[in-house]
This record gives sequence, C-alpha cells and structure tokens, in this order.
Amino acid sequence: MKQPDMYNARRFLRPITYGISSGALACFLLLLLMSALMGMRDMPQASVSLFATISFVAGGFLAGYVTAALSQEKGLFLGLCCGCILFLVLICAGMTVNSCAPGMQALTKFIAVLLASAIGGVLGVNKKKKFR
Repeated sequence: MKQPDMYNARRFLRPITYGISSGALACFLLLLLMSALMGMRDMPQASVSLFATISFVAGGFLAGYVTAALSQEKGLFLGLCCGCILFLVLICAGMTVNSCAPGMQALTKFIAVLLASAIGGVLGVNKKKKFR
C-alpha cells in the first residue's frame, strides 16, 4: 500500500496558517473600524449586515492572497481552502455570540468568501515579486 505524502501536506501548513491569521486579523480590524464609524454616525440596522459581509469578504481575499503568495503554487485550491477554514472560524465565533444556527444569510456569506478567497489565491500566485 502506498504511503501518503506528508511533505506535501506540511509544506502548505505554514502558508495556510499565515493566510488564515492575516484574514482573521483583517476581519477584526475592519469590523473595529466599521463599528467606530457606526458609533459616530447614526446608521440603519441593515448596514450592520452589509459591513460584516464586506469585512468578511475582504478578510477572505487577504487570506487567499497571502496563502498563495507564500506557497507560489495551487492558488485557486489554497484560496478555496482558506475561504472554507476562515468561514468555519468566523461562523463558530458568531455562534458563540448569537446562539441561533446560521441560516440563508450564512450561505450567501460562504459563497462570497469562497469567491473572494479564490480570486485572492489566483492573484497571489500570479504576482510578480516573491512574498517573504
């Protein structure tokens, strides 16, 4: 029986870890900025969901970009992996605050973050300089 190639799995672990960390940090900072903006201005309740989705998509894009730029290969696949992991992390964090199960809005956010992270992964692989 053929043994699994653990080198391939390990060489993508560091870029994925850095990508997820940078994506989560970007989400946090954008949410912090948008909450300060909402505190200064009187904004409608519907803008809260829009701001959360925008920050979530931007974090997914950055996660895919950083992961693919560090690995320099398989940008689409690694971007999709980062998008899935980031979605799971953020949906679990959201469920700790809001005890109800995610609904149709979560599916829309999932598709949006997958698209953004895949685009970020493709752009990260195809950039000119090496990212170190």
